[in-house]
Amino acid sequence: MTSDSSGDHLEPVVVATFPDRGEAEVTRAHLASNGIEAFIVDEVEGGMLPVEGEAGVTVLVHGQDADAARQVLASDNPI
Repeated sequence: MTSDSSGDHLEPVVVATFPDRGEAEVTRAHLASNGIEAFIVDEVEGGMLPVEGEAGVTVLVHGQDADAARQVLASDNPI
């Protein structure tokens, strides 16, 4: 295996983590509206509030989109 594998840019990268799925869905939609495909991984048991030790609900993007996704999220101005 080489370090410059062509599949590396498709590896998922976490760009945000939330305590509930609702916030993650809003973030996913925001990224999609900016042309960035995002995915949600819900590691909260039963979709309820996370307990200590659980990761929460994460939003992931393809590695090649991670920097752009972080810029979109950082520049988001709450209404």
